[in-house]
Amino acid sequence: MALALASCGGGRDTFRPGIRYSPVSPVGEPLAAPTRDAEAYRAAMRDWFTRADTDRNGTLSLLELTAEAGRVFPLYDLNRDGYVTSYELTQYRVNLPTHSAPADTGRRLRPGRIDMTPDEAATARVDGRGRADYRMGIDPVMSADSNADFRVTPEELRAEATRRHAIMDQNGDGTVSRPEFMEQAEGPMRAWAVED
Repeated sequence: MALALASCGGGRDTFRPGIRYSPVSPVGEPLAAPTRDAEAYRAAMRDWFTRADTDRNGTLSLLELTAEAGRVFPLYDLNRDGYVTSYELTQYRVNLPTHSAPADTGRRLRPGRIDMTPDEAATARVDGRGRADYRMGIDPVMSADSNADFRVTPEELRAEATRRHAIMDQNGDGTVSRPEFMEQAEGPMRAWAVED
């Protein structure tokens, strides 16, 4: 395991001062409170992978990830109408015991490198002054809204899980290994830097 983490940047503490990372599953479930502790973040992500790997074979199949989407959807659909709205999702997350207010350090953040992956680059936007305003990741739940009706169905969430599975499956073998998963999970640690 240590070798796998070292190969994806986990061998050194890559967290930046003042930045907290939120362990969130690929289907949008908050896993622990936001943290500045690199190992706590990694542990929460590894624990989720172990739970989601229901056949205990060390890989995450597409079926296992879409089953996770099916498991969490009712948690988000607070009014049980078959749709998840951003309001419901926010209410669900705010009421979790792991919820904490965002940290405000007063410093601007920017990507720490220019060789971003296409998925990372897709989240970069420009602020009112034309500077990079980099947000790591798009919400896994609301990004599933494929028809832009501001609500997510179970089918849309499973489709988003399928898309994310394909991204994580770097070697194209149809499964996501723990190192492949951790490579994606540690993306935020590699991408951010504090602008002095």
